[in-house]
Amino acid sequence: MAYTDILFLFLFLPISLLLYYICKERLRKYVLLALSIVFYACGSFVHLALVLVSVGINILLGRAMDGQRERAALKKGILGIGVLYNVSILLYYKYTDFLLLTVGRVTGADVALKNLILPMGLSFLTFRAISYLADIYHGSIAPRGNMADGALYLLFFPQIQSGPLARYSDMQADGEAPRAGFLKTEGFSEGCYRFITGFNKKILLANTLSNITSETFAVGARMSTAYAWLGAVCYSLQLYFDFSGYSDMAIGVGMMLGYRCPENFRYPYMTESVSRFWRRWHITLGAWFRDYVYIPLGGSRAKKRSRCYLNLLAVWALTGLWHGASWNFLFWGLGYFLAIWFERVTGWPEKFRSKAGKCLYRAGVLLFINFQWVIFRAEGLREGLRYIRSMLLFAADPLADARAMFLLGDYLAFILAAVIFCFPVVPWLEKCLARRKATAAAWEMAVVLVNGFLLIWAVSFVVAGRNDPFVYENF
Repeated sequence: MAYTDILFLFLFLPISLLLYYICKERLRKYVLLALSIVFYACGSFVHLALVLVSVGINILLGRAMDGQRERAALKKGILGIGVLYNVSILLYYKYTDFLLLTVGRVTGADVALKNLILPMGLSFLTFRAISYLADIYHGSIAPRGNMADGALYLLFFPQIQSGPLARYSDMQADGEAPRAGFLKTEGFSEGCYRFITGFNKKILLANTLSNITSETFAVGARMSTAYAWLGAVCYSLQLYFDFSGYSDMAIGVGMMLGYRCPENFRYPYMTESVSRFWRRWHITLGAWFRDYVYIPLGGSRAKKRSRCYLNLLAVWALTGLWHGASWNFLFWGLGYFLAIWFERVTGWPEKFRSKAGKCLYRAGVLLFINFQWVIFRAEGLREGLRYIRSMLLFAADPLADARAMFLLGDYLAFILAAVIFCFPVVPWLEKCLARRKATAAAWEMAVVLVNGFLLIWAVSFVVAGRNDPFVYENF
């Protein structure tokens, strides 16, 4: 059950909010936990028992660790068991066929694939569970209260599917229920605004642009340079509005329920470098790898620079494989490692003194990111490299060029809107108009009217069946 499904929009979400707020405050976390279990059952019922058992095991391991504060070796052993358990489940469901296929290609043997169905949100659940155990181990959180607190953190339905990767401490106020200060009218209205904004971004921009990208990436040999570039640029835009739209919706639902979720995007295409791009894109994932992989390996504090680069290599290899069990995802991750390594070695773009140099470098960074998204989107590494070759070799094909011009004319308004809203246009306008009461009031009214109109338009798309799944839904 996706956030953009009719079932969620008009049945599950309204009933959830109603049940949550009519019950007594001390019972709210139990109601929310029950709703989260129902949500998971609707999305992946066949794996519900596995997920519930996994949640229970992680909570018990966390409590066992918390009870061994004076026995460091035993505490570390429990953490190791927990990490191994969670990673093993992820490896089995997500990477078994990839490993079997790789062995078959290397040995030439005919290997039967298992074709396992990935449990909903398993990649995100695994990382949440590991952060939960690691934070208990380091003493930054304590599993107080009953098991419902830990279970709610791991199964919280606004985040179970595709994040953001919140920490246990983000969702708790001294280990208790949400603070009453969060449960205010303005918090609820702000959550509604975030949810509607994300919904409009997903349906009106991401889904519309996917019509172009689905076609261009499926063409194969019949490709021209113009056609390839149109598809690549539209995919960069589609992915941003798809995933940031989902994050806005998840954050919005959390706020409506009284929980503050961490931000996941901060206008990433405004980045000055590849390194800073990942401080703006999928922020919670980058923070997770920093805190639970890079720093434990030694991070930048390693005595030898080569060890620091090895730590960076490990992080980006794992980042690539976490996104998918395919060689193109590993290649994608290693591409970011090489780019960030290059920036660290050269000191670019900080060394540039002229604005022209910085602007040229920023343009180069955006081109690199665009090529990376092609690898990310392609069915395989070979297909991705072939697509990039079509972008670079200036190949002409009359039919493909004509089709590109037709698509560009048909979707130009959506493409321009997507490009414009990659930048903080709305916050800038709000800041300028908020200086006077009259313009501020007019701005607020305009936001309500425009968002209301766009919401009705977007809902009409969903009712008509024009609703694509979230790109990160299968992760």
